[in-house]
Amino acid sequence: MNVKFWGCRGSIPVPDPRMMRYGGNTTCLEVHIGKKTLVIDAGTGIKRLGEHLMREGVKDIDIYITHSHWDHIQGFPFFEPIYSDKTKINIIGRTTSYKQLKSILMRQMSYEYFPISFLELKSSIDFVEASKDRYYHEDYSISLIQTNHTIATTGIKIEENGKFVFITDNELGASSPVTQWHEFVDFCRDADYLIHDAQFTEKEYSKRKGWGHSTFEDAVKLAVEARVKNLGFYHHDPNRRDSELDAIVKKMASKLKRKRVALNVFAVKELGTIKL
Repeated sequence: MNVKFWGCRGSIPVPDPRMMRYGGNTTCLEVHIGKKTLVIDAGTGIKRLGEHLMREGVKDIDIYITHSHWDHIQGFPFFEPIYSDKTKINIIGRTTSYKQLKSILMRQMSYEYFPISFLELKSSIDFVEASKDRYYHEDYSISLIQTNHTIATTGIKIEENGKFVFITDNELGASSPVTQWHEFVDFCRDADYLIHDAQFTEKEYSKRKGWGHSTFEDAVKLAVEARVKNLGFYHHDPNRRDSELDAIVKKMASKLKRKRVALNVFAVKELGTIKL
């Protein structure tokens, strides 16, 4: 399994030189499992991914949409494969917004907002509802969990010679959680990599409770309890500078070292890769 991050910023893209090392594009990652290409979310990072897939001649693509907030779909109209009649795309979702997902994607490409309508796209696009908690494929499996966000949102676990867990837009400290803490621990248990929402510091979170995002501290706590090997902080706040992320990662790593906890922590970088 090979993973590449094409966008890891939260809320809005940031073309700011103070944030370029970790990246300014919003959520999008690519997972290669054998010959299968799975894309998770269609934030602005999907534009560059689309150019890459066209160069590689990839014609069969599954796009998994965790939820329909702007920073997870705003790059879709700029995804080059949707304009090719040689491309087959499955758009997969499992949220309460899923039933509206097709109309949401179509509306953002209406002429009021975009010069090309959804109906003019040349690729073959099917919408698929993921109604089960787990799916088994020939060489891998995919498991799903609902996160604690302002609309129904889904985390994903992919298992194939290792466990990769991706949970964005999740408030671990939610006062009325849809999914309980112990359920996240079980879902992430023994993962090789956990990529988790860490938009806020503790100080910031005190003023932003209920916004549907987690703190760095809560992400670390989850990873420790679940015996995760590597934790990647994700969904970087649009105001978070590279230097701040560096300092936060250093602080978290020092705390873990003092406690003798064998957990590697890092902040996810745009165009960064993981191999399992």
